[in-house]
This record gives sequence, C-alpha cells and structure tokens, in this order.
Amino acid sequence: MERAANKITIILPVYNGGKHIIQSVNSVLDQEYKDFEFIICDDASTDNSYQFLQSVKLENPDKVKILKNATNLGLFKTLNRLIKESSTNLIHLWSQDDVMKPHCLESCVTFHKNYPLISMSYHGIDYIDENGKLINDEKNDGTPELISSDLYANISIRWGCMPGNIANVTLNKQYVEQVGFFNETMIVSGDFDLWTRLSEISSIGRNTANLIYLRRHDGQLSRSFKSIYLRIKEDIPIHLQILNRLKESDKKRALRWWSWKTQVSYYNDYIFLKRRGQHEETIKLYNLLQQNFRITPLVARWILIKILRVLKLEVEFYKNILDR
Repeated sequence: MERAANKITIILPVYNGGKHIIQSVNSVLDQEYKDFEFIICDDASTDNSYQFLQSVKLENPDKVKILKNATNLGLFKTLNRLIKESSTNLIHLWSQDDVMKPHCLESCVTFHKNYPLISMSYHGIDYIDENGKLINDEKNDGTPELISSDLYANISIRWGCMPGNIANVTLNKQYVEQVGFFNETMIVSGDFDLWTRLSEISSIGRNTANLIYLRRHDGQLSRSFKSIYLRIKEDIPIHLQILNRLKESDKKRALRWWSWKTQVSYYNDYIFLKRRGQHEETIKLYNLLQQNFRITPLVARWILIKILRVLKLEVEFYKNILDR
C-alpha cells in the first residue's frame, strides 16, 4: 500500500503515564497540522492509563488508535510494534511526559519535504521541570541541518547519542525497515543503536527549531541509578561500531576523544555512584570498566581532567590537544 506523502504518524508508548499523560496526549491532538494519525500502545500499565486512553479514543475515533500489550514488553519492543502499525512513511516518536508545541508536526513534515532522502531527523527542545517550569539549558550547537554518515560518526564518538531523547525524533519508515527496527535486547541505548545504523545508510537531519517541551523528573529511567550501568554497557559496543567505520584519517583523533572524554565520563559515573552509596551498581560498573579498559591509565586521565577543570583549562585541552 502506498503511504501518504504528507501524512505523519505519532507513536506513543505508555506505561503508568501518571499525571503528565493528559497534557502530553492533548498537545498532540491540538496540533495546528491536522494530517496525522496517533497510535498509542499501553504497555500493561498498572494505573488508570489504559482507561484514560480509551476515553481519548472515544472522543477522537478517526484520529486515534489504541493498542495494549498483554504483558509489559518494555520500550523498544513497544516502539517496534507501533512503527509496524503505522500507515505513513514519516513517524514522530513521542513520550508520555512531554509537551508538543502547536507547530511541531508542521515543522517536522516541512523539514522532511526539504530533505526527502534522510533516514531520520531530530529537532531542538526546551526543558521543563516536574511542574512545567522552563529550565534554562542553552547550549551552542553548530551541527548543520544535513549530517553525513562521517560527520555523525565523528560527532557521536565525542558526545554520544545526538538527539539525546526519542521525543524529538522523526523517522523515515522505509529506512527503519531496511536496517531492522530497534534492537529489542537493549534496555537503555536502543535509540542510540538505531540512529547509528540509520546514519550508515543515509544522512540524517537536524531541525534547529525548538518544537517540544521535554520534561525532566526523577521518575525517568534515564535518570535512575540502575540505568547508568546499563547505558554504559550498551553504549560501549555502539562506540566501537562507530570507531570501526571511521576513515583511518579520522580514527586516531576519534580514539583520543573516546579515551579522554567518553571513557573519563564513564569513570566519573562510577565515582558518582560510589559517593551515593550505590554499592551493587558501583561494583558492576567497575567490573565493566575493568573488562573493557585499562583502569590505571583511565584513573590518571580522570584526575588530569579534574585538575584542568579547576584551572579552567578543560575546554582548551579538548580543542587544542585532542583535535591535533
């Protein structure tokens, strides 16, 4: 079946949506751009999320489709189910905590019209707290709108997952089908893994407009102590995959960045867990680091970066030493 060129699907996995899900769902339904379908899957919630979603369906029978997992499958299995259910080529991923600005979907569709051959895009975000208050988090980002495979690899090896979230990502379904959907064995980094595979077969896009309010609160998996070990465990093979696809001329520089920035950040996470008395997670992470890296040189790099930070020389070090 031919997919509508201008229509977009929003897919939303829900698990115990709590107090934020009403605002999240309504922000999609209130979009200025109306040519969309909204598919939501409840992942065996134990609260009243599914009952709320049923009421949304009753009020919007032509726009909303509700699915339900019999058992809790987790984020990436649920996202794959939702992608396969969608009838459009453009798919915007969504989150139960966040809020779309009214022009979000229109901007995403227009961006993909301008760059029809990209496998995915991600757009800018504004941060809000638990209560919806805007959080000042301005960052200078010189990444261009069109990101080649080589540029993706060079940026990701330095800074990690480029979109940083799923709620600001629009996928081109034909490319997702080509690379094989989210890796369902992953718990935390399945998004980083998929973006990396998509970037190998085509350029990806960066829409510079801030189109959503991304909510930060303590209940999120990405902010839990247990997620730190899982993220690092899943990120390491992704980084190795990225390193292996770099040209030799870029690989040495990338390895310096990975050693001095990424690996040092892993050890910093270990110290973070240790200081907060997370004994079990600390042991697991230390063993993981020991299996993958030489600990003594890693600790020495961590100490030096700490000293450079105190002396306000860290940025200069990264710029003038690692980029040589």
